[in-house]
Formats: sequence, structure tokens, C-alpha cells
Amino acid sequence: MIGLLDGKQNGEGIRWPDGKRIAVMLTFDFDAEFLRISRAKSKGKEIGFSDYSRGQYGPHEGIYRCLDMLDSYGVPATFFVPGIVAETYPEQVKEIHLRGHELACHGYMHESQWGISRAEEEEILEKSEEALKAITGKCPVGHRGPESIIHPFTPELLHERGYLYSSSMKDCDWAYLHQVSGKEIPLVELPGDVMMDDFTYYYFTFSDPAVRAMYTNREVLGNWKAEFDGLAREGDKILVFKLHPQMIGRASRIDMVGRLVAYMQQRGAWIVTCEQAARYVLEQNKEVQSW
Repeated sequence: MIGLLDGKQNGEGIRWPDGKRIAVMLTFDFDAEFLRISRAKSKGKEIGFSDYSRGQYGPHEGIYRCLDMLDSYGVPATFFVPGIVAETYPEQVKEIHLRGHELACHGYMHESQWGISRAEEEEILEKSEEALKAITGKCPVGHRGPESIIHPFTPELLHERGYLYSSSMKDCDWAYLHQVSGKEIPLVELPGDVMMDDFTYYYFTFSDPAVRAMYTNREVLGNWKAEFDGLAREGDKILVFKLHPQMIGRASRIDMVGRLVAYMQQRGAWIVTCEQAARYVLEQNKEVQSW
């Protein structure tokens, strides 16, 4: 299903269930204070109390608003959770699972680090999987690299460990299969973009003066509606939202997301978990299953 990324295609010809023109995934990176810790570490810095506390807003408050919004509109979501978050905030992660949402892998310490070895990433995956399995009783089938960082060996490693999909790339607007040694493997990529990431609009930190964003909800809603409308008009596409409970979980912001969900529902979006979308894509590509 990998096609020419020439900006002219209308996707890869996939038809979503019941004639839906677009598949939408609401994904939440539930990484609490560890997002800010790992970002600062990658720049040789440490966060202060204010940033640490801001990160904790996710598990203390934001996560519950996110879950309540999803309940209100009856839609499922995928939560990418670092292993250490599952261990530090087990009750919150259990609540995500109990409300019927998918838990997926997002590193152990939210390691946003280039140049690690295959063995190092395998160790990170093992620790992350165990932390999530302790809550759900099963290994995750999805992965997103912290800060979307993956390595040349990551797709093959994920496939070997039984994953169905990855969601780290930014290269197109449709689901496709990864390749290893020039051959497609049954690992679906569900790409997104910073335009659909609340981090772009709401991330504020004192530890890095270059990263201080505070857009109005009206601007963000306008951008996201316009992108949804454009992709739905083209057809065959996916739209992956990447949200963080510590940012989007503010009262006014999650209300805005709820209004967006209602807007997309009224216009026939197929709103599903990443696992549901990946399984559907794999079903359309049965010939790759035996790789």
C-alpha cells in the first residue's frame, strides 16, 4: 500500500466501512511530567518546579476531563502511555482501560533520544509492555515513538514483537504498510502531523524560551475543522489527532474538542481507535499477513 508521495494521490484507494470518507483517530499522549523531563534532558537541561507541576496537571485533572468528553460523545480513543506513567499513576491508567479505550506503547521514560541501539530499544519496549500488560492483561499492539522519534530498525522490531501498527510518521495522509528490505510487512503506519497536535498550539515552558505557545481555542478549532473538511472531501484519508491531557485537558480546550467531535460525527467520520483502523487496513491486505 505504499504509494508515490507526490501530493496528487487521493490516498491508496481504501474504502472505509459503511461508505465513510475519512477515518479519524483521537489519540492522547498521556506522558505527564515525563514529557517535559525528557525534552529538557535531550537539550542538556532540567525542568523547574513550574514545568514539573504543569506536567502533573494531566494525571491530576486533565485525564478525567478527556475521558468524560469521550464518554459524552460515545467515541473510543487510543492512549499512548509511557511505562513509567503506568507505574506512577496506575489508577488513572486503569481508568482509561476500564472506560474501554486502547492503551499503546510510548516508551518507558518517554525516551526522546536519537542514536540508541536495537538492543536498547528492545529493552525499552520490554519494560513498557510489562507495565501496560500489568493493567490490561495483554501486550499493546500499537507504538508511538516519544516525540515521534523512531529508528531504522524500529518497524522490523515492532513487527517481530507482534505489534500491528506504528503512529510516528508525518509523510502522508493515509494509512500504509511499512517495508523491510523492500518488502511490505503487516505493520500499519498511521501518520499524523504537527498541525493536528495540541503541543503545537498550547505547549508552554520556562525551561526553553523558544517554545512558548498559547493560541486561542477559536484558532485551533478553525484549523482542525478545515483540515478535516479538506481530507473528507478528498476521501480515502485518515486524520490522527495527537492530544496531551496536561494541555488539552483544560476545561475550555476539552470543550472545544468535544464540539469538534460532534462536528465530525455529523459529517460521517469513522472515529475509531488506532487498533481498529490498523486491523481494518490489514484485513484489506491479507496477502501480506504471511510475511
